[in-house]
Order: sequence, then C-alpha cells, then structure tokens
Amino acid sequence: MEAVAIKPVRLNLGSGLTTFPGPSWINCDRHGDPDVVCDAFPLPFETDYADEVWAIHLLEHLHRGEASATLYEWFRVLKPGGKLVIEVPCLNKIAQLIVNGEKNLRLTTMGLFGDPRDPKPDMLHKWCWSVEELTDTLIGVNFEDIQVNEPIFHLKERDMQLTAR
Repeated sequence: MEAVAIKPVRLNLGSGLTTFPGPSWINCDRHGDPDVVCDAFPLPFETDYADEVWAIHLLEHLHRGEASATLYEWFRVLKPGGKLVIEVPCLNKIAQLIVNGEKNLRLTTMGLFGDPRDPKPDMLHKWCWSVEELTDTLIGVNFEDIQVNEPIFHLKERDMQLTAR
C-alpha cells in the first residue's frame, strides 16, 4: 500500500488582500474575498485543526482586553506542537525611532495608530505591543518556544515577528 502524503493545514487569519496561495493555506478575513469569512475570534474550526496559524498585522487591530481570549482560540485550533506566527508593529522599535527623532509617520504614528486613510474603522490600531508584553501574554496562554524574529511582511525598522508553539 502506498503512503499518502498529508498536506499541512495553515490558517492565514486577517488575510485582507494578502492571501497565501496553495492548497495548504486557508485565508480568513471578514473583508474582501477570503476562503473563509470570519473574525479572528471565535474561529469556525475544530480543536486541533491547523498545523500553523499566521496572524500578520492582525493582533494590533484588536482591543487589548480581547487579546488573551483570541490567543487562546488560536491555541485551541492549533494541533499540539503547531506553529503560531504573529507580526505586529513593535512598541520598542517605535519608541526608539521617536526618541531618535524619526519624522517618517509610516515608521512612527502609523505603527501606533494605523493608517488614517483607510475608511474601515476596524483597521485602526487598538494596541501596540512591546516584545516583552506579547511574549508574556503568549506564555500566559500556554504557548512555548517563543522566538522573536525579523519581520518579513512590512517594515523591519518598525515591526516584529514572534513565533510560538
């Protein structure tokens, strides 16, 4: 009997216009034309459903008080040992840019508050995470093996990426 390769299931939450192609990706958003129309919480997936959950520039759009419940939900849908990837503006980097006199609003105030040109109210930022606060919050939700990486989607000078399992 021939072995059947099982494709990983990867969720791209808050995909917006940045959808990931391929059969293993499920792009999820409440705007646009994603594969699944849904909010970041609650998710319409069973427990232990996904191998990976990616949330690229999504968490900053949620109220801080919703963060732990949302992260628990993402933890719930991940298979044991599954990978979470989060990219957000980094308060540590933004604060240092401001202290250093940075005048580029894209690197400073837009990281804190979002882009005021976007007419959708839920596109404004509701929280700006420091490395320490996001790490502590992930630990509080039972994530482990937390690593801080260079961001790959927006601005390296302003943003951060954390992975966790």
